[in-house]
Amino acid sequence: MLTYVIEDSPAKAAAILQFLAGHYPDASAELFASFQSGLKQVESSTPQLIILDMTLPTFDRVPNGREGRARPLGGYDLLRKLRRRSLNCKVIVVTQLETFGEGEDKITFAEITSICQREFPGLFVGSVYFDQGSVNWQEQLASLIDNVRSGAC
Repeated sequence: MLTYVIEDSPAKAAAILQFLAGHYPDASAELFASFQSGLKQVESSTPQLIILDMTLPTFDRVPNGREGRARPLGGYDLLRKLRRRSLNCKVIVVTQLETFGEGEDKITFAEITSICQREFPGLFVGSVYFDQGSVNWQEQLASLIDNVRSGAC
């Protein structure tokens, strides 16, 4: 199963890729570190599964370069692009933040999960709260991936 991990945190990306390699050795996983690089690759070659961070930079980080503005809801924006382009894949959001945005635009993990369930029923599989010090995220992610692999969603 071709899987794209769209994640800008090197430590979190490494943990997710290690988890995938250990639990799904037949899966092919590729990493993209920004909204633009992830979107470009998905449009070029649509995977069966995307593991998506909710908060992303616009562009990949490069030494002495700009990464563009931070996108507090970059994962949500990417889901909107996928829906608009009718791309056929499944998306699991994995985030380590409990809230997104600031002020009046602030939204909780539970709220963004509900919004994604309502707005992207054919794409969005579920969301996982990532905590490096716990195995709960791994169990939740495995359950969602197993649902995708079995065709249950």
